[in-house]
Amino acid sequence: MSGLISNYKILKEQNLIVEYHSGMLDAHSFIAFKKSITLDPLFLPSLNYFVHLKKVVFSTNLEDIDKYVNFLESNSKIYGNRRVALITDTPNQVVSTTMFKVMQNKSQSVEVFSTNESALEWLNSNLDKNEILDVLVALMPS
Repeated sequence: MSGLISNYKILKEQNLIVEYHSGMLDAHSFIAFKKSITLDPLFLPSLNYFVHLKKVVFSTNLEDIDKYVNFLESNSKIYGNRRVALITDTPNQVVSTTMFKVMQNKSQSVEVFSTNESALEWLNSNLDKNEILDVLVALMPS
């Protein structure tokens, strides 16, 4: 599996950032991606996140997750006060995202989901399952 490939789309009218990731996820690549989103002119600190992780393998350990949590905490004005839905499929994904959920700062609310529909419902998004699938397909590498 190759390095991390990440794409996103900001849906301002839904107050949502949809992220699609594939490949090998490591802390450095993920932090660099998160920083790049803040440069988007549509970015707002209050946007909620729908993070599709079903096509990644986490190459992280407890120290890496702690590094990411510390990055978020030191930038809490940018990354706090939001809902983050992490959509997973494999035990590798569930373990890493659950550890993050437990360790992360409390300025954001994080939940781990196995379905897009449950995540959208929790985010109070008015997108339906077909609309989110269309966004995800558009974000997939060609």
